[in-house]
Amino acid sequence: MYPSGLPHIRARSVRLPNGIGLRVLESGPPAGRPVVLVHGWGACVYTFRHTIDALAAAHRVVAFDLRGHGLSDKPSAPNEYETEALLADLVAVLDACALEQPDLVGHSLGGAIALHFALRYPQRVGRLVLAAPVGLASVPLRRVACLLTPQFTTRFASALTPRWLTSFLVRGAYGDPRRVTDDVIDQYWAPSQFPNYYRATRGLLHRFDWRALESTELERIGVPTLVILGGADRLIRDADRGARQIPGAIIVNLESAGHLGVEEYPEEFNAVLRRFMDSR
Repeated sequence: MYPSGLPHIRARSVRLPNGIGLRVLESGPPAGRPVVLVHGWGACVYTFRHTIDALAAAHRVVAFDLRGHGLSDKPSAPNEYETEALLADLVAVLDACALEQPDLVGHSLGGAIALHFALRYPQRVGRLVLAAPVGLASVPLRRVACLLTPQFTTRFASALTPRWLTSFLVRGAYGDPRRVTDDVIDQYWAPSQFPNYYRATRGLLHRFDWRALESTELERIGVPTLVILGGADRLIRDADRGARQIPGAIIVNLESAGHLGVEEYPEEFNAVLRRFMDSR
C-alpha cells in the first residue's frame, strides 16, 4: 500500500488523546510552510499522492488517513463518525504535529471537514483549499447510498466491499473512466478489506453532516480560500453557487475533471494549487 518504498515520505501511527490511532504521512522540509491534506469518504492518503510530491519541495506536507480509513483505527460504533468526532481528530493531528496555523486542503468529504474546521477554529487555518468539496452543494447520491445501507447490512460487512464495487465507484469518480488503471483500483480496494471499513463508511454516510452550508455560515469564512471544481464531476454539482458565498474565494473549474480531479489531472490541479499557495 502507498507509500511503501518511497523514502521521501515518512509514515507513522499517531495515538490521539481520544485513543484513536491514525496513520500520518509527512514529506518535505520540516521548516517549510505547513499544509495539511484531508481526503474524502472511502478514500485514504493515496488520493493525494501527486499533491504530496508537488508541494513537498517547498512545504512541510502532512496527510493522514481519517478514522475508519486506510491504516487508521476503525471504531465500529456509528456515532464515532459524527462531524464533531472528525473535527476533534483534525485538532489532535495538528497538535501532535505541532502545527499552529497550517494551510488546509480538503477533498470531497475532507472539504466539508475543512469548512467546518475553518468555521469552528479560524485561528488554526492559514489558507483554505476546497477540492470538489461536500458542503457547498447538496449530494443527492448520498441519500441513495443511505437507502441502500440500512443498519442490518452491517451483519454482512465482509461481503459488501468487493473489488468490482471499488472499480465501479472509482471509475465513476473520474471524468474519463478510461484513465483509471488497475493499480489505482487496487490501492483503493486494499484498505476496504480491513475489519470495520464498511461500518466506518456507512457510519459517515448516516452520521456526518453532508448538508450544503447556509450562506450565513459561508460568509463567515475569513481566510483566503481557493475552490477547485471539476466540470465533469457527477457527485458535486452547482458548488460554484456556494463557493461564491465565501468572501474573496477564488474559484477554478477544471473542465474535463471528475470528482477525483485531484488525481485524474494532477498537473493542472497542482499548478492551480501551487499558484494559490505561493501567492501573497
